[in-house]
Amino acid sequence: MRRRFLAPEVIQTSAMDCGPAALKSLLEGYGINVSYGRLREAAQTEVDGTSIDVLEDLAVRLGLDATQTMLPFEHLAVGAPFPALLVTKDPVGALHFIVVWRRIGRYFQIMDPGRGRLWADITTLRQITFKHGMPVPASQWRTWVGSVESHQAFAARFARIGVRKSGAGLLERARTDPSWRSFGALDAALRMTASLVSEKVVKRGHAANSLLAALFDEALRDLVAGHFDSGEPVVPRCYWSAAPTATPEHVKLTGAVLVRIFGVRPERTDARLPADVRAALRERPPQPLRHLGSILREDGVLAPGLLLMSLVAATLGGALEVLLLRAAIDVGRHLNIAEQRLAGFGVLAALFAVLLVLDVSLSGGALRMGRRLETRLRVAFLRKIPRLHDRYFQSRPMSDMAHRAHAIHPIRELPQLGGRLLRSTMDLLVAAAGLVWIDARSWPLVLLAVVVSTVGPWFAQQTMAERDLRARSFDGSLTRFYLDGLLGLLPARAHGAESAVRRQHARVMMEWSRASLDRIRASTFIDALQQIAGSLLVVFLVFAYLTHEPEPAAVLLFVYWALNVPVLGQEITRTALLYPSMRNRLLRLVEPLDAVEEPEANNGSQPGGRARSGVAEAYIVFRNVSVRAAGHTILEDVDLAIPSGAHVAIVGASGAGKSSLVALLLGWHRPASGSVSVNGLPLRGDHLKQVRRQTAWVDAAIHLWNRSLLANLEYGAVSNGERRVGTVLEDADLLSLLERLPDGLQTNLGEGGALVAGGEGQRVRLGRAMMRKPQLVILDEAFRGLARERRRALLGRARERWKDATLLCATHDVMDTRDFDHVIVLVDGRVCEQGPPRALCKRADSRYAAMLLAEENVQRRMWNESAWRRVTVRNGQLMDGSPEAAEETEVRL
Repeated sequence: MRRRFLAPEVIQTSAMDCGPAALKSLLEGYGINVSYGRLREAAQTEVDGTSIDVLEDLAVRLGLDATQTMLPFEHLAVGAPFPALLVTKDPVGALHFIVVWRRIGRYFQIMDPGRGRLWADITTLRQITFKHGMPVPASQWRTWVGSVESHQAFAARFARIGVRKSGAGLLERARTDPSWRSFGALDAALRMTASLVSEKVVKRGHAANSLLAALFDEALRDLVAGHFDSGEPVVPRCYWSAAPTATPEHVKLTGAVLVRIFGVRPERTDARLPADVRAALRERPPQPLRHLGSILREDGVLAPGLLLMSLVAATLGGALEVLLLRAAIDVGRHLNIAEQRLAGFGVLAALFAVLLVLDVSLSGGALRMGRRLETRLRVAFLRKIPRLHDRYFQSRPMSDMAHRAHAIHPIRELPQLGGRLLRSTMDLLVAAAGLVWIDARSWPLVLLAVVVSTVGPWFAQQTMAERDLRARSFDGSLTRFYLDGLLGLLPARAHGAESAVRRQHARVMMEWSRASLDRIRASTFIDALQQIAGSLLVVFLVFAYLTHEPEPAAVLLFVYWALNVPVLGQEITRTALLYPSMRNRLLRLVEPLDAVEEPEANNGSQPGGRARSGVAEAYIVFRNVSVRAAGHTILEDVDLAIPSGAHVAIVGASGAGKSSLVALLLGWHRPASGSVSVNGLPLRGDHLKQVRRQTAWVDAAIHLWNRSLLANLEYGAVSNGERRVGTVLEDADLLSLLERLPDGLQTNLGEGGALVAGGEGQRVRLGRAMMRKPQLVILDEAFRGLARERRRALLGRARERWKDATLLCATHDVMDTRDFDHVIVLVDGRVCEQGPPRALCKRADSRYAAMLLAEENVQRRMWNESAWRRVTVRNGQLMDGSPEAAEETEVRL
């Protein structure tokens, strides 16, 4: 497969997608089609979109001959290691991937996933390239620096400072040294000399040659004598790309990190690919027009057929109108009776009225069809979203999905645009046929005028599609920025981050304005070029017709149709140039409609489990489960068997994997290896849905709606009510909150529960769970934000209410887990120990016992020391002392 001349443009849709976007651009450039959406999903698990190691491995598996390497920056400027995926650094210091596709002269063609395709000179590339330093084996670096490619780069660097012949002698001298020192010294000396030459401190040629030789000798002497480590060498350290380290077997290499692409591999090892990546290769490209046609067919073919017939009738009527008007002018001179003239003009008026009614009906029909199309797309979108796997949303910002749902409304204009395009095309064909009918000898010029007026925009479709997609991608980024800004408005103000947010917004807005302006410029240029060419051809066509001594009566009709050709061509161009915009909108809508739905569960039972239909109980088995997210292992080799009705506490330090373990039962993570079963059935498909329906989950991430307290409590409960609200208010300790709400149960809680305190919101979430009768209960730090005594009391009430259910409680309050049936201790994603709490406490080496002792020491010794001053916040007032009736959080100073 040959490499394209221009790098395919792939714009990232979130801040962490530069890796998958750059990789897709490289693959598409060599003709390997892969689904960007699937790559993004895979980047959340086995494929890490921020790891160059994984991108290199994935590029090789997908069929590219790719190698990760580290080169001195000068070798990028004078060599040809492209195309390559290059690591850069943005102005805020974050690492970013770009594709350097090819070099033409002093300019490099770059595909930046954040900005699109652009051209940059060597200075710009130097500024954005990330300079990385790491120790490498000295023998490997010596082998590379002695290669033919490296010598060619050295020769080009010598030529830039005018020391080609003498530089070759120095290069031969370094080659005779079996160690790395001579090449390292020569590289540093050459870099320093080139810097002085570029600043016009030293002249090219003889002066540069003398300086280079002297610096080379001094640098080599510093390396041999050990002056590089003991003091400042003659050649400053900033010029050394290979420097000595503490171990003689290694050198510290500093340079650019890139994945070089040498072409396409003859064979691809699909069997070794992760399942998500195989699906990305097999997934067909989205076909938005096919979806559009299937939706239109749901209303039958009658309405589109009638619209098509009306379009044909309107076109023929327009042609007949012109002919009758022309005939009326000729015949009118021979009609002497007023009644005859009135009858003739009456026929024309009737034809005008019929055509007017036909145009109005066409516009109304297209408008109604567009509204039905928009409605059906919205319904299909809303029906599809609940069927998608949770991992689909984990790789996409919520603002992106919201933007897609909002962007459906312009689709209603599609039937009108299609009708306008078809009408203009038929009118153009009629005008061309009329011109040939009047003057058959002018058919070559007529054909050329039609081609020039219509073919140009189709050649520009790819260019316009790329520019439109770039503008819309930045438009989506602005939407995400606004949503994130609104959600984080209070923290931004609290930390004084308004200026940083403003700068980030200005950067995104600038990129969006550039992309939009680029799109407008391209559209205007195409429109102007076509109009000029069409007008010149019309003038030449009319002039050629007049030279044929035409009939005076036909001149007016010929000029009218000739002038219509560029006008109709311009109308077709303007309509056709809207196609990329509509296609990109459809692509964003069709992408979730084409996404694979959550797989159905099989009906067989898993060995060692008890197969059930539905979820009558919750018997949970983890078998050798490992979970990887964003390239990191967060759970590894988890083997657990939790019997039905057991109350299990999960403890461990922050980041040990407690939330990830319970998230497996909710379907948020998918095991990279091993299996999870509930009641003997694999936890996926319909069985996962059934488990979710029978699960009560309490976590701070649970959303509180901007509705009444009663609506928030009843959310998710069955229609006939699973629990009485009165008992739930008491068990969840919500009576005090109810008393202070102005409208009681009908008081709105604000967006995200903003009108209630953090601890009160947690109790509302607990009350919502208590409204249900689940078989599985998951408490993930369910009582954060509450005082210790209140946490202990609420946990006791929750366990009593759900005494027959299987309960998993992930908590940092180790002392409150002593009366649980079972305790699981996690350390760095592994199950360190498990068992009954009393049995674990009896073990001398028990980590659980050590955690209990540490927490007890903190509670009894540290917090009870007299050095502490205690203040209590109660009813909005700050008071000294520690009254037992405190309503809110204690603050220790």
